[in-house]
This record gives sequence, structure tokens and C-alpha cells, in this order.
Amino acid sequence: MRRLQSGVAVCLSLLLLITVIFPVYADNIQEQQRKLQDVNQQIDRQRSSVNQARQKEKTVVGQISSLDKDINKTESEIKYIDDRMTYLEHNIDEIQEEIKASEATLAEKSDILGKRLVFIYEKGGDVSYLEVLLAATDIKDFLTRYDLLNIIVEQDVELIKSINKEKKELSLKKCDLEIKQRELANIQTDQIGQKEILDSQKEEKQKLLGSVRQEKKKLEQALNELEQESRQLEAIIRQYESGNTSSQAGTGTFTWPTPGCAKVTSEYGMRLHPILGERRLHTGMDIAAPMGATIVAANSGTVIFSGWMSGYGQVIIINHNNGLSTLYAHQSSFLVSKGVNVSKGQAIGKVGSTGWSTGPHLHFEVRVKGTPTNPIGYVK
Repeated sequence: MRRLQSGVAVCLSLLLLITVIFPVYADNIQEQQRKLQDVNQQIDRQRSSVNQARQKEKTVVGQISSLDKDINKTESEIKYIDDRMTYLEHNIDEIQEEIKASEATLAEKSDILGKRLVFIYEKGGDVSYLEVLLAATDIKDFLTRYDLLNIIVEQDVELIKSINKEKKELSLKKCDLEIKQRELANIQTDQIGQKEILDSQKEEKQKLLGSVRQEKKKLEQALNELEQESRQLEAIIRQYESGNTSSQAGTGTFTWPTPGCAKVTSEYGMRLHPILGERRLHTGMDIAAPMGATIVAANSGTVIFSGWMSGYGQVIIINHNNGLSTLYAHQSSFLVSKGVNVSKGQAIGKVGSTGWSTGPHLHFEVRVKGTPTNPIGYVK
């Protein structure tokens, strides 16, 4: 009987636990599930915002890249116009000198012909020739006078033909001069138009860069993109060097990459980024140089990359087969391509302002096993 009572008591206790504790535990699980759902929704919203911001940043970077290409194209067109203008101006000067000489020759021949005509007119035209013949003393004298008169007449005819020829040639030269002067005037107008387009393109690029300065989120994303590009370049270098058994990097001195342009405007190390406004590592040094200045290989090696990277713009990487590589960014044009072996001091490209750049300069890096290091210890 006691055992039965004890068993009933245990059952009642268990029933109490089930009816009191389990509902509380179930409510707690549901609450945690709701919280987890809220957190997941917040994560999704943040991920969506980040993706939208990244997409927006890519759009800005794409616009700047497109503008850089348009600027290069416009500059090429302006250079062609400048070359054509130089040729036309030189050609016009030559034609004007030829016209001047032709006019002098024509004036001289016309003066001779004029004097001959005046002489003939004063002597009565053809009568003078007849008088000359009739004044002969004998047949021999007559034939001599006749031959001389024929020579004089032939000379007069040749003189007239020569004058007519000179006049035609002079007319053609003046016509050619007029055509070239008209073309020169037209391309001068074209040059003004192209320069206005170039100014507009550069202004638009500056506005885009300015808009990026003002948006913190875009700045951070752009910085991350630049750092990602640096890591990509590092991977390219290491991939090239994989399998090689080159020794540790030496301390040999490289040649300066921009002959005649030695001013360093931004050194290697932590700095406030000139466009993005954040303190980050500057992986190389910036060398002031005019647009189109020649860039040379700091040392002999192989070009392992030659192409576009949005932050760096147009960039070349040279591997020097001793654990060292050099990088040349923001170029306006390339003079060598991937896979080419280059010699120390050989021209490889031209200074530009492509990518994330506010003006023409060379961004120069030295990398050891792909990792950027201070280049000042390697170059003169």
C-alpha cells in the first residue's frame, strides 16, 4: 500500500514538472528562435546594403576607367591634329616661297616681253621686219637677215609660251595654298573643339573623384579594392616565381625609373590617401613627371604583367629573377608587352594619370617575393 502511494506521489511530481517546466522551456526556445530570426534578417539587410554599395562603387570605378580611356583617345586625336597643323604650316610656308619665286620670274619675263612689244609697236609692227629684209644689200645678206628674224620670232613665241606656263603653275600653286590654308583653319577649329572636350572629360573625372571623397562608405570600399588589387598583384608575382629556385633578394642598386624627373611627391609608408582621405599604407613612391614622360625599366628582367587595374590604371610589372620585382602604375601608354625581356634603362612606357590619380605621375613599387617594400633603398 505504501509502495502504491509512493508511486502515485512520484507520478504526480513528474506531471507537475511537465505541466510547469516544459511550457516555460518551450517558450524560451521560441523566444530564442525569434531572436535568431531577427538577427538573420539584420544580417541579410546589412549584406544587401554592402552589396549595393559595392555595386555602386564598381560603377564609379568603371566610369573613371571609361573616362581615362576617353581622355587617352582625345589626347591622341589632339596630337594627330597638332602634327597635321605643323605639317600644313610648314607646307604653306614652302608654297608661299614658291609663289614668291614664280611671281618674280613671271614679272621678269613679262617685262622682257613688254619691252619687245613696245619696240615692235614703235617700229610699225610687221613692217619693221619687212624693212629689215628689203634693206639687204645682196642675197647673202638677205638670207642672213631672214634667219636672224626667224630666231627673234621663235624667241618671242617661246617667251610667250613660257609666260603662259608660269601663269598656269602660279594659279595652281595659289589654288593649292588656298586649299591648305582652308584645311589649316578647319583643323585649328577642330583642335579647339577637341581641347574643350578634353577639358570637359578631365573635369568630369575630377567631379567623380570629388563625389567619392564625400562618401565615406565609398571611400572605404575603394580602399579595400585598392588593397585587394595589391594582393592580386602580389599573387601574380608569386605565381610567376613559384617553381623557381632564385636566391634571396639582393641589395643591388636599380636605375631611376623616370630619367630627368627626380622629385618624389609621396614616399612609401602610411599616409593620408590624396583621393580617398583615409590613412593606409602607400605601397610605393610617387614621382612627379609630366604627361608623356618616358618610363624606363629599373633593372633587366621579364614583363610578367602589362594591363589595366582600376586603382593602378595602366600598370606594368617586371620580374628580375632574384626575388625582386618592380611595378610602374598610372601609365598613359605601354611600349612593351607581357612576356618581353627588357634591359636596364630600356623605355617601357609613358607617364600618365590613369586609375585613381589626380594628375600625371609615376607610382613606382619594389616588391620582395610579391610583398611591397620601401623602394628608396633600391634606386639611385
